[in-house]
This record gives sequence, C-alpha cells and structure tokens, in this order.
Amino acid sequence: MEKSKPTVVRNLSDAKQNTGESNRRSGPVAFIRETFWELKRVRWPRRKEVVNYTAAALIMCALMGVLVWAFDIGVAKVLSLIGLV
Repeated sequence: MEKSKPTVVRNLSDAKQNTGESNRRSGPVAFIRETFWELKRVRWPRRKEVVNYTAAALIMCALMGVLVWAFDIGVAKVLSLIGLV
C-alpha cells in the first residue's frame, strides 16, 4: 500500500483552498487571525544572532560616518586650495 505525500501549505489561503473553506471571511477579524497564524510560523532570531546583527549594523554605520567625514574634509581642503572657500 502506497502512502500519500503530505501537502505543503505555504500560507493560509492555500490551506483554505485545500480544505474547501470559502473566502467569506475577508474582513479585519480574518486579517488579524491570519496575521497571528503567520507570526507563529516565523523563525525568530536567537539572542546571539540579534547581538551579532546589531554589532554589524553599528560597525557599518560608524564606517560610513568616517567615510562621509573624510570625504567632507577632503572636499573642503580641495576647495580651500582652489580658493573657493
């Protein structure tokens, strides 16, 4: 006897179509219910991942700040050598 493969459900609308449920609930209550259903499926990052991502973002912000500052100083120096400032 051959087993049937399970159906992969990507979202709630696919699940409704597979179960035959109609789309009569399309108001704000259904939206909130589907939102909570989707949030249960989210893979939330662990504390270590959040710390790593935050550190990477702060380092990139600092590097970009230094880059903009250096560019500003360089342009000011060039303009002062030309005599425009």
